[in-house]
Amino acid sequence: MKRVLKPNFNAKDTFHICISIVRDKDLKSRLLECENLIIKAEVEFDSKVTTGEVYTIAKEKIVNGNVTANELEKVYTQRMSTKDVPGRTIYDKLMSASTLGICPLCNHRIVETLDHYLPKSEFPRLAVTPINLIPSCYTCNKSKLANSPTKPEEETFHPYFDNIEDDEWLSAIVNKTTPPSVSFFVKAPNEWSDLLAKRVNHHFISFSLNKLYSTHAAVLIRNLHGRLNSIYNSFGANGVQKYLEEEAKSRINIDKNSWQTAFYKAISNDIWFCDQGYKIN
Repeated sequence: MKRVLKPNFNAKDTFHICISIVRDKDLKSRLLECENLIIKAEVEFDSKVTTGEVYTIAKEKIVNGNVTANELEKVYTQRMSTKDVPGRTIYDKLMSASTLGICPLCNHRIVETLDHYLPKSEFPRLAVTPINLIPSCYTCNKSKLANSPTKPEEETFHPYFDNIEDDEWLSAIVNKTTPPSVSFFVKAPNEWSDLLAKRVNHHFISFSLNKLYSTHAAVLIRNLHGRLNSIYNSFGANGVQKYLEEEAKSRINIDKNSWQTAFYKAISNDIWFCDQGYKIN
């Protein structure tokens, strides 16, 4: 889970750019009449996402009494996310905002789409609001589906507003299985509030990050076997441990909460693993 700079596009301008190609006069007139409500929705979202009150934002099926949720959804699907439309310029800029093109929700896969923090089907006024649109991989985008929070602790990590990169919170443990495996979990720092700890843990579970990380960890353990065996034959368990500690240190300096950092810390601190536990298959 990585931070992404908050977009400098606002809902009003984005909305106008997107509906600039609407030819149906009646539809365009009705959409334009929603402008103030869309601006208000952006302000409400911006204020509540920092206070754990996003869950209180009301769901809607009709906006301003005469615009359906489906019509506002199409402002996104037909006039923003589709290629060769005016709104696509903003879409592409939002897509490219994450560091190295990596999904900030899982911190592993490649950004391929935009995820609505609050689903457009239930919160249509936020359909093209930039702060509600997060660069995401397809898997993370599908993991949420149309789910929205019903209480503060269900508000998942938001890359534009939450910054947890300076704190070490991702941890892992070695399992004495055959072959050996590693499990990942959230270990909240003492200085975190109870709500932040619950939110990060909820995000971790909702996006199935333990499954993602542990699967890649299993592959890495297999790939490390030959290297660790060679070190063990020359320097024993202490040599293996020292090598793994160095690998952990090099990754901490880059990203203290990457799954690789947590992985190397866990296996380097596990005596069983270093003393030939890695060989079990």
